[in-house]
Amino acid sequence: MSTSTVTESQRAVLTDALVEPKPFFGDGVWSFPRDQFNLFLDKEPFRVNLSKDAASEADLQKLAAACDAATFGMDQKDVLDESYRKAGKLDKADFGLNLDIVSAGLLQAVQNALFGWEDQPRNIKAELYKLNVYGPGSFFKAHKDTPRGDDMFGSLVLNFPTKHEGGALVLRHDGREHVHDASAAAYTSPEQVSWVAFYSDVEHEVLPVKSGHRITLTYNLYFTEGLTAVPSLPSIESLQLAFQNVLKDETFFPAGGRLGFGLKHQYPVPTKVDWKQRKKALQDLSHVLKGGDRAIFHTAHLLGLQPKLAMAYNFGRTGVYLLDSVYSGDGQVDSWAEEMEWRKAELVEPYIPEPDHYSYEYYVKAAKKAVPVEWIVPYTSSTRVESHFVAYGNEASLSSIYGDLVMIVTVPEKSKRQV
Repeated sequence: MSTSTVTESQRAVLTDALVEPKPFFGDGVWSFPRDQFNLFLDKEPFRVNLSKDAASEADLQKLAAACDAATFGMDQKDVLDESYRKAGKLDKADFGLNLDIVSAGLLQAVQNALFGWEDQPRNIKAELYKLNVYGPGSFFKAHKDTPRGDDMFGSLVLNFPTKHEGGALVLRHDGREHVHDASAAAYTSPEQVSWVAFYSDVEHEVLPVKSGHRITLTYNLYFTEGLTAVPSLPSIESLQLAFQNVLKDETFFPAGGRLGFGLKHQYPVPTKVDWKQRKKALQDLSHVLKGGDRAIFHTAHLLGLQPKLAMAYNFGRTGVYLLDSVYSGDGQVDSWAEEMEWRKAELVEPYIPEPDHYSYEYYVKAAKKAVPVEWIVPYTSSTRVESHFVAYGNEASLSSIYGDLVMIVTVPEKSKRQV
């Protein structure tokens, strides 16, 4: 592999093509038959129609009273804390509602909104999760959803047209913000809901409800192909053209090299897998990549650039290493350099001290083994995984290290490129 760097002009060709953001949400209004707005409670004989102006204030208050206090996910647990979230909830077993988002075409609209930029959008399914009631003073502070399964990628929230003020849903991702205000939705008939779908790693919050009742129905969204599906190739002409332009440049990694991309989205990295399956478990995540992450991976795949996912571990003065699986050692570690070498990790960013450092020659020698990566998008903590090891000082103690999920794209030498 060449150790030559990518020029600023070559880097700019790639980064400029990444400026166009891929959607992290979709929203709008949707119509359903009037009889599909009838909600039945399982706990008692009670029916309320949630179409516009159909329910009385007494009915909505009775519905709110039938709810349990809403919890939220934290560290894989359901937590009740009304200083963080104040709302009512009904689990799907506690009510009946024959709203059919598939036959009505809404699920197809969600698929188009999130994946319409792909040539062959992935199939998705929706599973009913909960009904929530936000009365006056209710809110939900900024948070990210807890994925409920490896193939869960997002949520769909339906807002019934019950009269209320406030309670807007604010979405934030990668420096962008969108406000979905159901109370101001452009309804054209009483039998419409407003809807918003977004990825699980999108930060969102429900602003305080000032009056009335904000009633929502939430679905979990899943990919249906599973993790072994053949990936489709997205329609990303500008990014593909950018890669082709730099690959045709004979000064761009003439002897081959590697590009690194930090990921913009968060993914459910498996940490407890069979030793023989640890590498496959990480690579299987390529089938659930989202937005711009997916665009980069499949553009590289299309051009024969061998993209893969890896874990980047920064050990400070030991350097930055890449592993093709999550570090899973629970035993004693005396030297991270030796531990990484034993696990066949790649040193990609060596640590070099000042020349007068007593171990300068040692670090220089170690740096010669490095296989560098040119980071086009710096790696971040979007998907950070904790691993444990036993550290020894005056006594043994359990410590942690953190790895970041990244994408590595291998560029072949100029004579072997598919351009």
